[in-house]
Amino acid sequence: MHVFVRLSGTFLILFADLVLLPTHLEAQDRHFSQFYASPLTMNPAMTGAYDGKFRIAGIYRDQWRPALERPFTTISTALDFRFKVPNVSQYKDAIGVGLIFYKDEVRNFDFTSNEINLSLAYHKALNFKNTQFLSAAIQGGIAQRNINFNNQTFQDQFNQKDGYTFPTAETFPGNNIAFGDLSVGVNYSWTYQKNSLLQIGGAMHHILEPNIAFFDEASSEKSILYRRYQVHTAMIFPIAPKAYLSPRLHVIQQGPHTEINAGSNVRFLANDYTRVAIHTGAWASVVRDVEAGMALESATLFFGLEYNGILLGMSYDAGISEINSLGYKRGAFEISMGYVGEYEDDVVQCPTF
Repeated sequence: MHVFVRLSGTFLILFADLVLLPTHLEAQDRHFSQFYASPLTMNPAMTGAYDGKFRIAGIYRDQWRPALERPFTTISTALDFRFKVPNVSQYKDAIGVGLIFYKDEVRNFDFTSNEINLSLAYHKALNFKNTQFLSAAIQGGIAQRNINFNNQTFQDQFNQKDGYTFPTAETFPGNNIAFGDLSVGVNYSWTYQKNSLLQIGGAMHHILEPNIAFFDEASSEKSILYRRYQVHTAMIFPIAPKAYLSPRLHVIQQGPHTEINAGSNVRFLANDYTRVAIHTGAWASVVRDVEAGMALESATLFFGLEYNGILLGMSYDAGISEINSLGYKRGAFEISMGYVGEYEDDVVQCPTF
């Protein structure tokens, strides 16, 4: 079955292979350019990995707006808490508990994904100075996907003249599916000197590899949501009395696809007492497909403002993939906000932005 949808009056794209037999759906899995602004979607072990008692984070992504009448949108909001483990030793172990909601919409197809997850992490101090922590976490929840077939246009509806006016003979499956999801993650952080951090972590998402086809008879090989493996590393260190550099590397592998994000942010601190700062940065994204090979997909520019624990970030992806050479701009805009409550200025564990 082939479903054709008009995009901005300029081109038609095949949709059935994306939704009904989603062999390529992993390309539309949760993705943010400001991945550190959405730590719980990147790695469950980041739950509670910060200096404070609670954290609120939200991020919004708007993609393909110049090419689509209604662009792809992605929203994620999260709330997590950090609780100290009571003991008589000098180790400051902690437990992190978090709740995260995720929503992705492909509005031209009336296709929506919703997911809610609960995270539980344990942060084990590795030395008496509490400058090294090893974290492990599990994250589980339920996901739901639906599509409105009534607003789709099919090949047999074309009247060979001026539009899609004929009735369709297509047989529709149920338009709503739900499945359980499970992820695990680990993270190591080392504050090797004041305001200087090294962090290395990894996560495995979609452990259950659920079947996400709308048709019951769809083959499991073509309709599973592939496991997603992520590895990330980051550093924070001063480069001037009030300036900090934060280079980072983020690698994602899912099914036949690999994505590598590399770049750096700079934090310029204006006021030590109220934590007023300006953030700026840039990074590049390289993707690899089994058939297409390696390619530079996009370059991202970032600007952020920080005031008294409130962090506001804005970024734009300038697409460099093949579709841009055809004149269709595939840029993506993101805006993020985060707040750490009851901040404790002693050990830095989680880089912001």
